[in-house]
Amino acid sequence: MSTWDEIILVQSEEEYKAKAKIRRNKAENKAKAKASKQTSEYKTWRQNYDARLENKTKAKTRKQTSEYKTRAKDFADENRLKILQVYSKRLSNSDVPCCKCCGKNSHIDFLSIDHIIGRVEMNSVPELVNLGYSSKLHPDSLKKWIVDNNFPKGFQILCHNCNTAKGLKDNNNKCPMKNKPH
Repeated sequence: MSTWDEIILVQSEEEYKAKAKIRRNKAENKAKAKASKQTSEYKTWRQNYDARLENKTKAKTRKQTSEYKTRAKDFADENRLKILQVYSKRLSNSDVPCCKCCGKNSHIDFLSIDHIIGRVEMNSVPELVNLGYSSKLHPDSLKKWIVDNNFPKGFQILCHNCNTAKGLKDNNNKCPMKNKPH
């Protein structure tokens, strides 16, 4: 589209808005609009609309409270702990959350949930996609998804060091510490 076409389009839009304003301000059209707002259908629609709008506003306000944020964080932490325990038990045969690669279990804050074949690559696993997996899931949403889907295969627990090392380009998705004495 050329600049000239854009100018004509803008002028047409401006002209349209001006004509619409004139039409709305005519006495007969104002009377029709007022009459349509008196119908029971319109009143019902407006009440439902106002209620939905009020609920959205309340929910948005509630999510901004410190109490809500604290509860959400506690819920995410609870899910994270469940995930650490289940995958550590399943993959490392350990009752204590630990890194599958190096076995470190000094503190759970140093452990992470790892996508075994890679976060984006997991988008091509049909079993996970059918369950609703997406690499675009927010970390808290991912934790909830894992728990809700009964801890599906494809994830493991690694310490941040092993997880970072595994993710480095030259390491080809493998931790260099795997199977080495520590």
